[in-house]
Formats: sequence, C-alpha cells, structure tokens
Amino acid sequence: MFATAVVTLKDEMASEGAIAALNGTTFRDNKVEVKFNPCNRLLCVGNLPADMKDIDFRRLVESYGPIERCFLMGSDTGKCGTN
Repeated sequence: MFATAVVTLKDEMASEGAIAALNGTTFRDNKVEVKFNPCNRLLCVGNLPADMKDIDFRRLVESYGPIERCFLMGSDTGKCGTN
C-alpha cells in the first residue's frame, strides 16, 4: 500500500531543496519519489457535502475532462488550504 501527498511550498527554491533532499530516500522501508506536480491542473474544491463519496465527486468533475487522480480529503472547516 502506497500513499501520496501533495505539498505546496511558498517558493520555488524551497521546493527544489525538498526534491533534492528527499527524492530517492527511504522512509519506513519505502523509497520516496518527490517531483514537481503540475499545479495548474491541481484543483482544491471546498465546502462539499460531508456525505459526498469519491465516486460522486469524480462524476461531478469528469465531464470537464479526463481525470488523472481524484480523491476527497476531510477538513474540519470544509475549506481548501490553511490560509
């Protein structure tokens, strides 16, 4: 079982440093892959109904184009980000 995390750092130099330091390292016996994510294609959708299922959300957005990855993440506030 593998997990994926998406991290947005505030400046490009910090991102490059994280990639250089973490890519290829081992964490809990797993080789870590760190690379830039095409952020212009990454969407955060907030204030969805708490009972919405992954498949319902996928159906909602797939009419706009092919989906590479789609998942719901819980939030206490229902908002995207931590601003």
